[in-house]
Amino acid sequence: MVLNVFLLLFLSTTEFSASAHRILILSPIATYSHTNFLKPVVKGLVERGHFVTYWNGLVTENQAKDFLNQTTDFYNQTTNFRLLYSPEKPNNVIFDLPKRMERYCRTLYRDPVFHQLMDSQEKYDLIILEAAINDCCLPLVYKFDLPFIYIMGSMPLPWHLDAIGSPLAFDHYPQVSSPFADEMNFWQRTYNMLSGIGAIYYWRWMVMPVIDRLAAEKLHIKNLPKIEKIEKHYLNLLILNTNMGLNYQLATTPVVIQAGGINLGPPKSLPDDLEKFVNGSGDAGCIIVSFGTYIKNSALPDDVRRLFLSTFARLPQCVLWKWEDDKNIKHIEPIPSNVKLMSWLPQADLLGHPKMRLFITHGGVNSIQEAVYHNVPLIILPVLVDQPINAKKAQDDGYAIRLHWDNLTDDILFNAIQQILTNSSYAKKMERVSELMRDQMETPLERVIYWIEYIIRHEGAPHLRTAARKLSLHQRFLFDVMLFLVIVGILMFYVFTRVFLYLNGKGRIEKCDLKKTN
Repeated sequence: MVLNVFLLLFLSTTEFSASAHRILILSPIATYSHTNFLKPVVKGLVERGHFVTYWNGLVTENQAKDFLNQTTDFYNQTTNFRLLYSPEKPNNVIFDLPKRMERYCRTLYRDPVFHQLMDSQEKYDLIILEAAINDCCLPLVYKFDLPFIYIMGSMPLPWHLDAIGSPLAFDHYPQVSSPFADEMNFWQRTYNMLSGIGAIYYWRWMVMPVIDRLAAEKLHIKNLPKIEKIEKHYLNLLILNTNMGLNYQLATTPVVIQAGGINLGPPKSLPDDLEKFVNGSGDAGCIIVSFGTYIKNSALPDDVRRLFLSTFARLPQCVLWKWEDDKNIKHIEPIPSNVKLMSWLPQADLLGHPKMRLFITHGGVNSIQEAVYHNVPLIILPVLVDQPINAKKAQDDGYAIRLHWDNLTDDILFNAIQQILTNSSYAKKMERVSELMRDQMETPLERVIYWIEYIIRHEGAPHLRTAARKLSLHQRFLFDVMLFLVIVGILMFYVFTRVFLYLNGKGRIEKCDLKKTN
């Protein structure tokens, strides 16, 4: 598939402001959730008067209505729900990365937009790159010879923190494939550290060489450095879709910016038919069911679908269920009168409606942020990547219940719904964490715009870089120092032992000689 959209966004002004900059934003491999995090940044930069060239690889049904979404779908694909929902193993996705990366790079390197950029004489001041598997674009960073920023629509991956020189903090920060919380025992910390370090080296040794090989084969750029060197030389900022009130605490450097909730705001009015359905729920209120865009609800196995429908039929609440295609629901299978299937839901606006009582979701970062912002408790059925750890954090903080696909039954789901609706502690905990999320010095967008402009003003802000970026992992973890201290300790123990034995033996000999003399 060819990505064939090259979008230039600009703010209409009578004259070019001296403070305006030209910014290239690259997101050819995109998901809806990550794009939703990036779009406010694009719009915010344009509204500030900057000239933004934005390449995105995602199509939406409303692309003709929304100028930010005039893109081509590349990332999304039909998902085998059976393979995903049962194991909950993010590492399965990681091990598939070399093949995925090869497919992505081959597609990008034959795309006319990519070559239009490679041949462009346009002058930019900064490049912003979507951090999730868009590394094939790094040759463009080298071509333009500019500082660049990673923007990540979720929690950071270990290799992103390593590249920016941020502390990895495996002692208390669970990396994305870890099933643990921030308080870990010895064996959990061991697993968290080994899996995190393993993920970094897997990315370096198995994924990055794929990009190097294809870049050399397809692009023929003279003296093109290794992708890892390009990344570490030009990377100056890492923007994350995380929030101190929602996520586990991570000790970071100044070049790691948390901007979770950047796309949140007051709810908009609902369409008339939807408003009528929601208001018709009465005092019982409404429940929203959606498992995001990557997992198609219509792809649910028959037994799982019937489980949900039979459970919803027992409820007095109205249920809005995001259902992409109702053709696979047999006409003989009744839909409860309190259930409404919709191919698309204005999720954030619905969560902001006073009738909303509960949100049943997969635990994507944007869904959790929207629910917290609007004070709606959650039932989370995580599927992959960061969703299990998001679900665990939400449950530990007391505003959500996490369920598992592999042992889900009608009674388990029904009891979880009743627990959320009847136990006021969930609503109280949700109010508390919502307050934490909102209590910030400035809006996340203001923070991001400031730091983007800061990086431009100070030509990459090299003074913010830590020397840790120049160290290997064993040096950053002080393994070499600890090994040296262990060896010195062993040698000192050996020397002291030998001296002690020598002196002790000499003392015994002197005593024997004294006895013989007497």
